[in-house]
Amino acid sequence: MEAGLDAFVTGEGAHHNFFDAEEGGINLFLGGHYATETWGVRALAEHLEVRFGLPWSWIDHPTGL
Repeated sequence: MEAGLDAFVTGEGAHHNFFDAEEGGINLFLGGHYATETWGVRALAEHLEVRFGLPWSWIDHPTGL
């Protein structure tokens, strides 16, 4: 809020962050670790497949944590 932001995007946050953002008029996006971190792993796997011909598969199994 002090920096003049109107949105903050992050992987996770504390419960009170919702109220801080609401009071400060900031849009808050809490993506969660699984949802945000798996994209990078899959992108790396695709790159390795193209670059080195390494086969890969993705097992989508979120933990729910």
